[in-house]
Amino acid sequence: MSNQANAMLKGRAGAAAGTTTLQAIAANLSRWRYLLLALVALAQAAVLVYMVADRETLLANGRTIDLKVIPVDPRDLFRGDYVTLTYDISRVPLSLVNEELRRGDQVYVQISQQGDVWKPVMVRRRLEDVPALAGGVTLAARVRYAPRRVTSSASDTIGLTYGIEKFFVPEGAGRDIERQVRAQEVVAHVAVGADGTAALKALTVDGRRYDLPPLF
Repeated sequence: MSNQANAMLKGRAGAAAGTTTLQAIAANLSRWRYLLLALVALAQAAVLVYMVADRETLLANGRTIDLKVIPVDPRDLFRGDYVTLTYDISRVPLSLVNEELRRGDQVYVQISQQGDVWKPVMVRRRLEDVPALAGGVTLAARVRYAPRRVTSSASDTIGLTYGIEKFFVPEGAGRDIERQVRAQEVVAHVAVGADGTAALKALTVDGRRYDLPPLF
């Protein structure tokens, strides 16, 4: 066999070996890809389970307070599967804040019960800066809006959200709850953890209680 023929055979053998190697690498990468996708899915599921378990623990063990729901702007409160809620403590006097705040800042709001109404006492950036108050409760919140202190007046307020502004309603109950919210006949039952985290447990609408179903 000529040298040229030998070279051609060797070239073909080398190409075949190269193709086989590439195919093996591709197969390994494919297996690793599926493994990585499975690991990502498991990690996401673990995070979801942790979040659900953490919320259920808060609902079971947190201190329960009752907050009166107040009417909001005359827009449609009912969004198909949930009702939008707001509270007296959703707007807090700027005088209770001791530093400049911006939209999105996390703060801690100490509230105390005056009769059957909870009123804000102070707002601080850090939980450790909120002193103990007999009978008081501290809620974690996010700033929705805040006027600048240098241009504000004593009557200005800051807007806050506590993560309890949506209530997922039983089928067919949304419009009834919406009407009662406008009539100020709704009480929200809220669980509060030691870190200030709040979770909505139930609504009482004109004497009828609607509990949120368990997440699992």
